[in-house]
Amino acid sequence: MFKSVIAGITALSLTFATAMPAQANGFDRDDVGKIIIGIAALAALNAAIENNRRDRQQPETPQHPTSGNNQQSLPQSCMERIDTRYGEHRMLMRRCLQRNDIRVRDLPNRCEVRLFTDDGPRNGFDPACLRQAGYRIDRRH
Repeated sequence: MFKSVIAGITALSLTFATAMPAQANGFDRDDVGKIIIGIAALAALNAAIENNRRDRQQPETPQHPTSGNNQQSLPQSCMERIDTRYGEHRMLMRRCLQRNDIRVRDLPNRCEVRLFTDDGPRNGFDPACLRQAGYRIDRRH
């Protein structure tokens, strides 16, 4: 959006520079006010056009795990119970998933968690969140 606003301002300034005769006094207050109002109107018009374009575009449908890829089921062996000062939590461990050929970058970001333990931080994925996203934890892996 800012590129098109800048392009409009540049075009407008070139138009004024070439269409106006040379003045010894320059612009007066009325001329400057008109230019500023014109620029603001162009910016508002451009924002409305961009907003209209965004509304007309089809929203991208996220890839759902049931679309035929092998990430639908996740290995039970990667599930660990992690002790923290707030109690025990279950988590699918990131490295284990990677070792089992699961592309963790394709898992939902909102399900990624980091738990802080006495041994340091542990990175993984919340199993309940993954289930809600359509994944299942398979005991056969």
